[in-house]
Amino acid sequence: MSASRQALRIAGRLVLPTGFLVLVATTWAVEVRPVANNAPSAPAATAPRPPLPPQLNGNPAFASSSACRDCHQGEFESWHRTFHRTMTQAASPENFVGRFDGSTIDSGGLKYQVFRRGDDFWARLPDPDVMLDRQRRYDHFARLGQATGPPDWSGIPEVERQVVMSTGSHRYQTYWVESARFSGTLMTLPLVWLIQDERWIPREAAFVHPPDGSRMVTVWNDHCIKCHSTGGAPRPFVNHDAAGQVAETGFQTQVGEIGIACEACHGSAEEHVALRRREAAGEAGLTELLAADPIVQPAELVDHRRSAEVCGQCHGVFIWSQQQGEQYRDGGGNFRPGEELLTKREYLFPPQEASFYANEQEQAEALAGYQRNQGFFRSRFWDNGTVLAGGREFTALAVTGCYREGTLSCVSCHSMHQSDPSGQLKAGMDGVQACIQCHDEPQYTTDLTQHTHHAAESTGSNCLNCHMPHTTYALFSAIRSHQIARPDLAGSVQHGVPNACNLCHLDQTLAWTQRHLVDWYGYEPLPMTTEQAQIAASLVWMLKGNAAQRVITAWHTGWAPAQAASGDDWLAPFVSRLLEDPYGVVRYVAEHALRKQPGFADWKFNFLAPPAELAAAGSEVRHAWSQGQTAAPSRTGKNVLINGNGQVVDAAVEWLLKHRDNRPVSINE
Repeated sequence: MSASRQALRIAGRLVLPTGFLVLVATTWAVEVRPVANNAPSAPAATAPRPPLPPQLNGNPAFASSSACRDCHQGEFESWHRTFHRTMTQAASPENFVGRFDGSTIDSGGLKYQVFRRGDDFWARLPDPDVMLDRQRRYDHFARLGQATGPPDWSGIPEVERQVVMSTGSHRYQTYWVESARFSGTLMTLPLVWLIQDERWIPREAAFVHPPDGSRMVTVWNDHCIKCHSTGGAPRPFVNHDAAGQVAETGFQTQVGEIGIACEACHGSAEEHVALRRREAAGEAGLTELLAADPIVQPAELVDHRRSAEVCGQCHGVFIWSQQQGEQYRDGGGNFRPGEELLTKREYLFPPQEASFYANEQEQAEALAGYQRNQGFFRSRFWDNGTVLAGGREFTALAVTGCYREGTLSCVSCHSMHQSDPSGQLKAGMDGVQACIQCHDEPQYTTDLTQHTHHAAESTGSNCLNCHMPHTTYALFSAIRSHQIARPDLAGSVQHGVPNACNLCHLDQTLAWTQRHLVDWYGYEPLPMTTEQAQIAASLVWMLKGNAAQRVITAWHTGWAPAQAASGDDWLAPFVSRLLEDPYGVVRYVAEHALRKQPGFADWKFNFLAPPAELAAAGSEVRHAWSQGQTAAPSRTGKNVLINGNGQVVDAAVEWLLKHRDNRPVSINE
């Protein structure tokens, strides 16, 4: 069996997490091997490296982007504009966008004050070491089914910690402080600065996270380092005293560079830099060495899979085997761009169609693995197996026919250097042009309307809207699925996964969608419930669906193509119901979608207000919408729960809300 095939079936063979090394905060207290205390040797490159927080050490195998700049100024500048570069940054007034102005932020009854001392950034906060300990204990008992109520956050002493590093710079930025208990350990300052809104919020309010009172307490060294740095190695250690007792534990973490820098995609460059400097100095006899220069250009790799895997090292769902995890823990990752990624770690996929597997046994093992680890998969995938969590685009692409049977790779549409930093799309790759690179037959070009049944220039004839709908979630936004496929009616009918048709035609039912898919494309009709046949799918997902369905649909109510196709003057009273949602992220997305509805552009709302204020805000929106109607809205009827007089059928709305799917939902962005 090939290594690739073996990696694809890994979910069927192993139980998570006990079958694998899981790098969490408890690692150093359970099973760690000490690593050398010696400081890393200085690199050969003379260019000054980008600054690191004092808690992190340089990785001598990596030259850093500063060395690349000496010869590749243009590429350096185009990369320097990207959000990849600013993903992780050392503390400085230039890098931090949050206002450390003495403000005090309430986070579920816990108080956090952020302030500056000169050019240094500080926080006064509940002791993060105590917070981490209590959350870990709660998580342990929760896994055993023995947790009673939310964690106890009372009586935690207040401490001051210097803020030394940030993550993010696009939609929000979060921050890191050093542990006082574990040497070299960077822990969450559990606040997020919203860049557009210019406000602080609790970290839990920035993620789809069950509102159960638990906290998102994270250790950077063993979690974020994997993808938010270049050349990272956690390197936990334990030091003992003369009596053999544990005297000190923590991390001696190494990174080539914080942020996603040149060597993340092109490979570690210390050897390359030294070789090219020898060449520039006029040294002879370097022909063979230059021919074997290890630097990789992802767009020039002959095998499209190797190219996509460069991105897949971060943009995928994976775990390490015990051996792989130990190697990464102590020495960093063993993958170099250009190598076969699926031989270096284990990529996980939910059960797929039969053709995905070598035989029935593999398919059965995959299903068994999925059933054993449903919590893991549900935080990353929809129940029909499509990717839910943003940032996992390689996992989605890897099961797509365009990749498996064609030559589609990430660089077919994206570029790090010739693109807008927001999305990294090449020019023209936000529409039909992306697909007709390969699919150049007449039905996709000159006779497009025969295939799409929509006007040629309409958003309904944009291939991406039908085959890559916005059904993944991250960063307060719905994102295009990279699992390129036909509109999935069965996924909607059987699993409640929003489909492309009904996310654009918000006023239509699943039965309406089925009629068109049967007539136009020969779909097999599926049995439906009365609800699916008679009520617009968007309303069912928003009012009765789980948190993932609600947040995805809420975003689409503010999406211009959906408003153009469905009308935008009838949605506000239904979106208003999400202003009282138990999930802060759903409320936030609904708030911003509501501002795109007629009459609500300047509407003010605090999505973190107490429940009574949230309820009052929802009622205010419904009242304002009702009073603002000078004529019946553009959509009425049983399907949109608005009667002929233009009044919302409140009894039907309340029934859907009463039967809402309140399962706990986490989306592991």
